[in-house]
Amino acid sequence: MERLPKLDARLLTIASMVREGARCADIGCDHGYLVAWLAAQKKISAGCACDINRKPLEKAAFTLSEYGVADRVKLILCAGLDGLSAGGADDIVIAGMGGDLIWEIIGKASWTRDPALRFVLQPMTKSERLRRSLAENGFDILREEAVVSGNFPYAVMQAAYTGRARTLTPAEAYCGTLLDDPSPAARRYLAKTARLIRERVEGLGRAASPGAEYEELRALLKELESRCTA
Repeated sequence: MERLPKLDARLLTIASMVREGARCADIGCDHGYLVAWLAAQKKISAGCACDINRKPLEKAAFTLSEYGVADRVKLILCAGLDGLSAGGADDIVIAGMGGDLIWEIIGKASWTRDPALRFVLQPMTKSERLRRSLAENGFDILREEAVVSGNFPYAVMQAAYTGRARTLTPAEAYCGTLLDDPSPAARRYLAKTARLIRERVEGLGRAASPGAEYEELRALLKELESRCTA
């Protein structure tokens, strides 16, 4: 077996959502460990390592060479999905960015509305905005897992276009499917989410007329706090 890059728990969870035999594009590839691991494991048939900056691509080139998979992964200097086109990949990983930016990257390319594609997404911030944007634009989250890495909880999602646009409830937007996940990682993620919602509730509560969002988030906060302390 070929040597493998060492992946942390976050990257291993992302890797687990990439389909066997897929052509995988890693957008914002940074050091290239993820796509190098996938190629060395022979989990993917081909790969693309994409980044907007030249420096990360140079690091990725070194990583791919070090682990003997440089011939299986193409390096692309581009912003978002600009270096790809329809049919160029089966699974697209966009991880380690804010939720708004992740959606901006997906939404900008019309060819992403293809039910055969899978998007593996890991937002660092504003996960609720990403979930809302996906749902409102006809994407479903097919699978979602919480993972703790570096003592910090993350949500990793696998999404696909279905054409079924819908509006999420606050619980769906902030928690996804993790609300009913009893795992310790999901509990950590919900506790982090509760802290963010508490800040939002306190901010809205200072307004003269807090409004419907205030009441919805207060109810969600109460539910999250009860689950996290159960």
